[in-house]
Amino acid sequence: MVALLLACMLLYASAAAAAVAPLPAALEQEAAGDDAGALSALQSLGRARPTWELPRIEVARLLLKQGQDPQRVQHQLDIAGALAPTNPRVHYLQGLLWEEQGRPRAAIRAFERALSYRSDFEEAHLRLGALYLAQEDGLRAELHYRLLTRARPQWLQVRLQLAHALEQQGRVEDAERELLALRAAQPEHPLVLRRLAELYERSGRPALAVPLRDQLQRPVGKPKRPLQPSRR
Repeated sequence: MVALLLACMLLYASAAAAAVAPLPAALEQEAAGDDAGALSALQSLGRARPTWELPRIEVARLLLKQGQDPQRVQHQLDIAGALAPTNPRVHYLQGLLWEEQGRPRAAIRAFERALSYRSDFEEAHLRLGALYLAQEDGLRAELHYRLLTRARPQWLQVRLQLAHALEQQGRVEDAERELLALRAAQPEHPLVLRRLAELYERSGRPALAVPLRDQLQRPVGKPKRPLQPSRR
């Protein structure tokens, strides 16, 4: 009896492992550029494991990536949400779908819900920062960008967006301070120089923008030495 029970347990474990194994294989297909093959494999896995939410989530993500019919994406998210209502990726993908459909307020609610289940979800913070900036809510945008910059202080794009959020609140000195810190870290980065010049011009200090504009016109890096004729 014990031997029979043990054999059944081993059989169940083997079947479960066989069902799970195709998930990383499908993601490897996608990484190799075979989105269609990855989608087919994930859909097959979803049918084989109807109570497992991960294949549904990955199918929804791939459909979004491919710009497929929103109803197909929503169908997968509805199933995944019923199976795993606290999975933050379900709500994040729902937010992306609503954002693509031009429903920013619904997208914000979805991203905020994703963060309620995983507070360090960087992608959700990033999307919320952008959405709040678009709604000219610089204070809320600042909150999300501050959290991201604390976690990853070298993330240039986020720090540029933080400066934007500060300026949107009328805090020009704080925005300037943020951009100057970026320039100190990356003195020749063209995007940093351009954003700082634009800030000076918008705040009525065009003279300070002139050397930055001049620097942008200069070639970056050391001039290359001319090639000498070969002696061979």
